[in-house]
Amino acid sequence: MANHDKQKDSEAENRQNEVEEIKRAEKDVERRLAALEISVSEIRKSHLEGHKWFTTVMFTLIAVLLTVLGIMSKSDVREAIRDMKSDMRDVSLDLQSKVDKTTGEMEKNFQNLAGESLKKPLLTIATRTGFLDGQIFDISQNKNFPILPLFLKNEGDKRTGSLSIRLASSCDLGLQNSYEWQPVESNQKDLPFTYYYRGSGPAMDIAPKETATFTGENILPTIFLSGTTTNGLIDCKLQIFYESEKPAEAKFQLKVR
Repeated sequence: MANHDKQKDSEAENRQNEVEEIKRAEKDVERRLAALEISVSEIRKSHLEGHKWFTTVMFTLIAVLLTVLGIMSKSDVREAIRDMKSDMRDVSLDLQSKVDKTTGEMEKNFQNLAGESLKKPLLTIATRTGFLDGQIFDISQNKNFPILPLFLKNEGDKRTGSLSIRLASSCDLGLQNSYEWQPVESNQKDLPFTYYYRGSGPAMDIAPKETATFTGENILPTIFLSGTTTNGLIDCKLQIFYESEKPAEAKFQLKVR
């Protein structure tokens, strides 16, 4: 009986020891787990620090790279703007040069045209004794006109163009039967007789500063006076039409003898 009780006590003690051993083992495991957690935490913290450092370095490098790229981009943009301004300046200068050239040519052409438009012919009528205007000539029946030859000078700076001659008088000069002179209606009250020259002699173009000379019956035929005279004087007016606003004209008198 006593042995049986000792055996039970021994078993109980063993179980107690086992329980304590298990508790110590659990504590040791808990301590190890805590240490492991601390280690893992340290590792994790170290890893995070490393990652943070890496991230910081990467972002710094990226920032530097972006800054460099930005500077390079600004430089490229500035250079591009500079080139564009230079090109625009060249184009502007070229365009201005063309405009100035065109404007100069237009002004020159305008001046030439204006100069040409201002140029005019100026025809004068003269005889051997001077300008026809105001002279008195002695005439008689069946004699040639004493005003011949006529000297027609272009004092202007433009050609006269073709000439057209009219002779008006206060007395009928009897030219009805002349081929060269054709009687036409007169619009001048004091010179009711008008003749239009249709011969070929004066149909010419006189250059500036040149003188054309007309002589003989090709200009004025022999006169056969008819009609009446006033105090023996016949008032006459010779008109030569050309490229001018007004014809060249000369008033003269014929004194019948």
